[in-house]
Amino acid sequence: MPKYNLTWQETDAQLLEAILLATGGEGGVPVQEVLLMADAVDGTVLSLQELEQGLEKLMSIAYVNVQKNKLLPTTSLLQDYREIEGTPDEQTALLQLLQTKALKAEEMDAPKILIKKYKLKSQYEAYQEQFGG
Repeated sequence: MPKYNLTWQETDAQLLEAILLATGGEGGVPVQEVLLMADAVDGTVLSLQELEQGLEKLMSIAYVNVQKNKLLPTTSLLQDYREIEGTPDEQTALLQLLQTKALKAEEMDAPKILIKKYKLKSQYEAYQEQFGG
C-alpha cells in the first residue's frame, strides 16, 4: 500500500471549503471550527483519516499552514481562490482547482510530521466527544 494518498478526493475540496469559510480568508481557526463548518455547509462529517490525508495534501501544495494550533489558509490559496469565489458550485470548482496541483510523495513528509506535532488525532477525538460524529 502506498505511504500517501496522492489523488485529490471530494473530501479534500470539502475540507478546503470549510477552512476558507471558517477563517473568512484571514487568520487561523482550530480544527474543531473547521469540522463544524464542514458539517454546517452540507452535512459532511470527515473521518480522522480524511482529515489527516486532506491536510497533508493541502499543506504539501502550500495551501494550508498550521500555526499555534490553528489552521490557516496561505496567500497562495487565497490568490487562487479569488478566481472561483462565488461560483454557483464552489466545491466542484475547488476540486477542479486542486486537480491542477500535482501531489508528490516527497513533499508529504513535512506535513505529516507537523500534523503529528499538532496532535490532530487528540483534537479530532475532542471534537467527536463534544459534538458527536
